[in-house]
Amino acid sequence: MKKALWSVLTASLLLPTVASFGQESTALQQTVDSKKFRFGVYIAPTMAWMKPTTDKTDDGRYAPTNEGSKVGFQYGLMAEYHFAENYAFVTGLQVNMAGGKIGTEFLGDKSTAKNVVGNSLINYRLNYLEIPVALKLRTDLISGFRFFGQLGLTTGFNIAKKATYDISYYNNGGNLTTLTGENEKIKGTLAIAPVMFTMNIGAGAEYPLNDKLAAYFGIFFNNGFAPDATNPAKYKMLNDLDISGGTALKDGNTRLNNFAIRLGLFF
Repeated sequence: MKKALWSVLTASLLLPTVASFGQESTALQQTVDSKKFRFGVYIAPTMAWMKPTTDKTDDGRYAPTNEGSKVGFQYGLMAEYHFAENYAFVTGLQVNMAGGKIGTEFLGDKSTAKNVVGNSLINYRLNYLEIPVALKLRTDLISGFRFFGQLGLTTGFNIAKKATYDISYYNNGGNLTTLTGENEKIKGTLAIAPVMFTMNIGAGAEYPLNDKLAAYFGIFFNNGFAPDATNPAKYKMLNDLDISGGTALKDGNTRLNNFAIRLGLFF
């Protein structure tokens, strides 16, 4: 009898605690709705190029030109938080393999040039680790697809910088020297922007494969707007020879841009 009474008393004391814990768990589930979060992966071939923003450098000594684009590659992780059914904040972590070709020509009198770069052609290979932040808007299902548009800002951190180059250089005696390099690591503090800010805009579609999976396709334009991608006045090449010499080599406030075609999967 005593044991039965003790069991009833213990159950009476524990029941409110268990009920309270159950209510807290339910409230927590309601607060953190896992259906609002999505994660995914993607790969993206790119076409990258570097564009001077001026026809002449600020000091008027050099004329920079875009000498061609470069096939690149991106890959990364995507994360979305849907604060409404068709609206989401987007972020992630991605690697961007980009670059381009920039040429420069000295506009001064080459017959009397000394300690000056005469002309240059530099083919850049740059890698950035990037963190995007964007706003995504998508449609309801249309013939099995959801279409979307996306606008955001990406912060990139340089993790690799190499170049193939061909540079003519007038030394102290006015004699022309040719400097060449093949896929060399770029030396020099701040020679390449350590941090890059990029505006990106894109559009695409999603196709649900089942309740959890969705295929993803998008076309994006990524426009580097700050700071200058390159600073050749800081370069040191060929056994640390300072190619800027007495007159700093400049390339017209170069920007790094690309088009990317993304193929991915949301989980």
